[in-house]
Amino acid sequence: MAHFSSEDQAMLQAMLRRLFQSVKEKITGAPSLECAEEILLHLEETDENFHNYEFVKYLRQHIGNTLGSMIEEEMEKCTSDRNQGEECGYDTVVQQVTKRTQESKEYKEMMHYLKNIMIAVVESMINKFEEDETRNQERQKKIQKEKSHSYRTDNCSDSDSSLNQSYKFCQGKLQLILDQLDPGQPKEVRYEALQTLCSAPPSDVLNCENWTT
Repeated sequence: MAHFSSEDQAMLQAMLRRLFQSVKEKITGAPSLECAEEILLHLEETDENFHNYEFVKYLRQHIGNTLGSMIEEEMEKCTSDRNQGEECGYDTVVQQVTKRTQESKEYKEMMHYLKNIMIAVVESMINKFEEDETRNQERQKKIQKEKSHSYRTDNCSDSDSSLNQSYKFCQGKLQLILDQLDPGQPKEVRYEALQTLCSAPPSDVLNCENWTT
């Protein structure tokens, strides 16, 4: 058996991804996992493009390279037996060749090889999928954390700003307003001072330390 390199694995992964993408609608529309498996098992019967998929072509080529010569020899034997007088139709010949092929050492080695490489390919794809999912979850958590931090920072800034404004109003402006409201001030000055006082939050005015008891 040929050595299975990392390049071969990457190639098979790409082929499988394209195959799954092509049959995605059929699989995702299945009501259960068992039904999805049945769809894949009978894909050759239901998908007219089955033999055009790269993955299928790869398997067919691999089987041909591995078992092609042995199948030809078995076909020649069956043809020779038929020429010698044994009555057997084409279907019988195919059945005999298939049976002998499946019982051969070459076939068993090939199936063992394909099974091992496909397990490696699928496990690698699953691991990559899980890694991508983990990264996506971490990225989402980071985004949510940044949004939450930004929200708290904005709230703190607003609170600090409001507190500072209240402090400045109580400590500075109120005394000025009181002076401007003095009956000796012109009416326009008193009116403007009254407007300023009315525009201030009631809590700022009521809590101001400048009020005397």
